[in-house]
Amino acid sequence: MSKPSPPSRPGRSAALRAKKSLGQHFLRDREILERIVQAAELKAGDRVLEIGAGDATLTVPLSRAAGRVIAVETDRRFIPRLRGLFPDGGNVEVLEADALKFELDALAGLAPLKCVSNLPYNIATAVLERLLRCRGMFSLLVLMFQKEVARRLVAGPGDSAYGSLSLATQYRADAALLFTVPRSAFSPPPEVESAVVRLAPRPAPLLPPGEERIFDELLRAGFAQRRKLFLNSVAGSRRPIDRDALAGALVAAGFTERARAEEIPLEGFLRLARALGS
Repeated sequence: MSKPSPPSRPGRSAALRAKKSLGQHFLRDREILERIVQAAELKAGDRVLEIGAGDATLTVPLSRAAGRVIAVETDRRFIPRLRGLFPDGGNVEVLEADALKFELDALAGLAPLKCVSNLPYNIATAVLERLLRCRGMFSLLVLMFQKEVARRLVAGPGDSAYGSLSLATQYRADAALLFTVPRSAFSPPPEVESAVVRLAPRPAPLLPPGEERIFDELLRAGFAQRRKLFLNSVAGSRRPIDRDALAGALVAAGFTERARAEEIPLEGFLRLARALGS
């Protein structure tokens, strides 16, 4: 049986008003849409998760490039139209679900998947965290964020955007900012520019569970008070790590006791977690 013909591109006349409460900004620029699809390097056998299908401007080109698309949308106003565009028997499955509550494990049988999405701004980082914690499920993520958030995801030491989000993301994936997207590409235009980030999830954790918990605690406490020395911030946190042990770990990892969290790269945090875990 041949693959059903993909639907035509949805017209603007049927567009519904975006809900600010859901962080909706609908991408209209065809060139940007094609660049996103190209960045995902889709093949006929690929299975794709799209979060926030909206009015299907991205779903349509995804359906043409991939073997199967699972389009998740929480706004019930769009569901009838999506199911009209993508009837049963095609390569797009429309799911009415909240991306923060939807059981991602239900997709385990389709792994590895790719996730390609223009994420709702108000839940973008929370969705990313959920995706990255599903180790082994996703081979690639191509996601739209507010530009400021995108910069934080890829930032390194010495960058003002560098922080716990940068490290938590880069611990779980290789991240690269691909290109920025102007406000004019959306309807309604957001107040800020956006950017597309490509993330390749790591297939296995860089640390065993015990050391990973220490790593996460070092991030949380180390960046809680950015102006303080890393040693003072962590040792004085609600769940403090022994000050002498931390000082010794800093020196062993090649840093001084006057180091600040924003100066320590990912590999430095890994060395600290290993030293403290041992």
